[in-house]
Amino acid sequence: MEIISVADLKIGMFVAEPDCPWSEFTFAFQGFAISTPEQVDIFQSKCRFVYIDRSRSLNEHYARPEVEKDGPLKSSPFERIQVDDDPGGWRIDSPFATEKRQLRRRRFLDFLHSQNDNDQACELSRELAYVEPRYDILADALQQAFKLFSEGREVDVSILREGLRDIAGSLQRNPDAVMWLMRLKQRDQYSFDHAMEVAVNMILIGSHIGWRDQRLLELGLAGVVLDIGMIQLPAELLKKVTPFSADELKVVHSHVACSLEMLYSQASLPHDVITIVSRHHERWDGSGYPRALKFEQIGMAAEIAGLADSFCTLLKDKPYRGALGHQEALEELHSQRGKQFNPVLMEQFVQCVGLYPIGVLVELNTGEVGVVIQQNRVQRSKPRVVVMLDADKRQVRAYKVVDLREDRNASLKIARALPHSAYGLAANDYYLG
Repeated sequence: MEIISVADLKIGMFVAEPDCPWSEFTFAFQGFAISTPEQVDIFQSKCRFVYIDRSRSLNEHYARPEVEKDGPLKSSPFERIQVDDDPGGWRIDSPFATEKRQLRRRRFLDFLHSQNDNDQACELSRELAYVEPRYDILADALQQAFKLFSEGREVDVSILREGLRDIAGSLQRNPDAVMWLMRLKQRDQYSFDHAMEVAVNMILIGSHIGWRDQRLLELGLAGVVLDIGMIQLPAELLKKVTPFSADELKVVHSHVACSLEMLYSQASLPHDVITIVSRHHERWDGSGYPRALKFEQIGMAAEIAGLADSFCTLLKDKPYRGALGHQEALEELHSQRGKQFNPVLMEQFVQCVGLYPIGVLVELNTGEVGVVIQQNRVQRSKPRVVVMLDADKRQVRAYKVVDLREDRNASLKIARALPHSAYGLAANDYYLG
């Protein structure tokens, strides 16, 4: 930690502690990156100095955590990290592994900022700089909201709404920026990461089909609370690797009712959001639950929720199956076109997410494996890729950018999209270092 005078406080700095109690402030959470001049003014009006965490600060205020000369990064001996669908299940992970993972993510984000050799890359860097602190604020607010939901306390939905408004605007300007942040800012908690991913994808779909303003915000709000009732289900059931019995399936399906019970107590939550949550497991052909609604009975917003939720779930490792690659997940959903999913909406969704979107892991025809860092808006099959593994599947030690649009790479092609965990890369978050 570093102590600085509030006179030196700048946007992008992460305030870990003020010199007065947090109760003196009206902020929704304790500890965050400064993103507005108004926040600077508030600290300067109430404090003389603050503690700054450079390892969590942004842009030019960021600094790597100190490393002991012959040892791991300084931290407490262990920390508990939530995993999978088990809201109460934890594994012990060393701070060294956690710090390294976060440093790799930060390093890759800085690398993206440095890519300014074309207009599209410059646009991405500018949008990342704008939306990153706002994304962090939303993520922290959502983390706090999950805690309040679990305790049955009132949640200030206005904070979530404002954060989602920023995300929606960024998605309309340059969706790649938010997609990168979603991957690089993961909290390594299934329920939290899934909620963010579903909300972002719902806003992305809604924006693609022409929805704006309040309708988009309601989609995003519904996305972050879609499966909040899961926290009330037995942990051992959510970790089960064998098929559910009929009774167990009824318990799993009951999470919708649990969600509604929790959300109805929130006076500030729009009724349309609750309606979306209540119907996001209904299906076009009437095979869904809890009411077996079909066709237009479901409503477009709830159909978007069901599609986004299903897609994001397929991309994740589950106790009973491994994650699918982006292309495999699209094919799986597309096979249910006109059955479980509205065929018109499905076609719009495929156009919206694209074949090789940013952040997707791909294998080239040379055998090399990399991650897409920039889409080609004209030739969708020729994105820009950072190679992670060579043809023998050995990890490379420096960033190697391959632009499939360039004439010198004419013989290179994407052979297939891969699951995020392919070749053990998930353990490394794909990113070098």
